[in-house]
Amino acid sequence: MTIDHEQALARRREGWRQTRVDRLTGVDDAPAFIDAVGLATLFPASPEVPNLFHAFVGDPDTATDSGHATPSGQVYGWRWVLGRREAAFYGAIVRNRPTWVAWPLLPAILHLRAETRSPQEMRADGMISADAVRIADALDAADAPLTTAELRRAAGFPTGKEQRAAYLRAVAELDARLLLAKTFAAEPDDLEMRHALTRRRYPEALRASAGLSREAALDQLLAAYLPAAAFARPTPLARHLGVGEPELRAGLGRLVDAGRAVVATLPGQRGDAFAAVP
Repeated sequence: MTIDHEQALARRREGWRQTRVDRLTGVDDAPAFIDAVGLATLFPASPEVPNLFHAFVGDPDTATDSGHATPSGQVYGWRWVLGRREAAFYGAIVRNRPTWVAWPLLPAILHLRAETRSPQEMRADGMISADAVRIADALDAADAPLTTAELRRAAGFPTGKEQRAAYLRAVAELDARLLLAKTFAAEPDDLEMRHALTRRRYPEALRASAGLSREAALDQLLAAYLPAAAFARPTPLARHLGVGEPELRAGLGRLVDAGRAVVATLPGQRGDAFAAVP
């Protein structure tokens, strides 16, 4: 069926709080918003996924900036507030950008995106570098999450431009496989982000993820995503979430079979879509 694109976008803007009426008034509104949409990036990372910045300004077309006293600067500071409150899981997910995941959805995300093999096994298979293994080993030996400076020292990355670049590449390797979790200190004046191994920090979520089938994990993700999103475009959504497009289409098809979505065409848009049944 063909659906009105403008009406669908209006439903999405409402569901993602991207209107002047529905916008988030401040950081205190953010935890409930993340719970409602399932996952949200801090700043715009994908047009297929909600973000806290556009929900705060109430407009999906507002650009970010580098100011401190601007909405961009305010939302940037939300990381520490939400992190200290443990409002949601914080990791590199949507297009490998900082993403908040509601706690009930975390096992499903871990099942779909997290690597279950040890860093040593992945290194033996040529999947990650020796530098990434050094970082994982340093975190495994630590009694608590480590700041960047502490982690660099423990993993043997001394100061210097080249060493910093090597460290960042290695962290990105681990982030992309959700082996790392970002944590925050409880003290308000401590603005150092910390790093921990996901399996050490969130063992219960990992155990729950192991009990899911891939189909069940994807069904949980889409059931959380589609109502607020109003519609899903499978090709870009699969790419930005880091899951296979055929399996995402199959999951959307199961929502159609359950009467919770319909296959749709959006005029003026390339590709097919799946629209949520109101």
